[in-house]
Amino acid sequence: MKLIELNKLFGVEYGNKFDLNKMAPAENYEDAIVFVGRSGTNNGVTAFVREYQDTEPYPAGLITVALGGAILSSFVQSRPFYTGQNIAVLRPPDKMGLAEKLYYCICIRANLHRYGAFGREANRTIKTLPVPVRTGKPNWVRSAHKDVVKEWEADLGTMIAELNQRPRDSKSNI
Repeated sequence: MKLIELNKLFGVEYGNKFDLNKMAPAENYEDAIVFVGRSGTNNGVTAFVREYQDTEPYPAGLITVALGGAILSSFVQSRPFYTGQNIAVLRPPDKMGLAEKLYYCICIRANLHRYGAFGREANRTIKTLPVPVRTGKPNWVRSAHKDVVKEWEADLGTMIAELNQRPRDSKSNI
């Protein structure tokens, strides 16, 4: 399998670098913008916030990667989003389907062994992480992921519906 550097496949940006404590919690979930932190759970989403100082959120469909915290946790974002500190945002250079994006999230996470010692973070090296070339991805990405992607989209739709029905807890942003 031929490998290339991540920045040869995706545009790599360093996110908004916002501080969650300076953001206003969303009043309703339909208009909320997700806030992606360095969490390795919940698609990296740590809160739902309002628009911040007329800053346009990143569009849905991009990949976020935690550069610290739950390092290299990689997720395809399903809603417009802002990011906290130490989050990379990956933009595919051309149309890339959800199954392929999920595959590259797995490939990015497979580099975790590079960051185990001494609290090393991926800030300096994210752009040069080795990932497979697009033509070198296994056939199962197209076939096996079809069902997984359908299930993931259904689960995500259910999760969003449940969040919209929850009463708002005054101590929580989600």
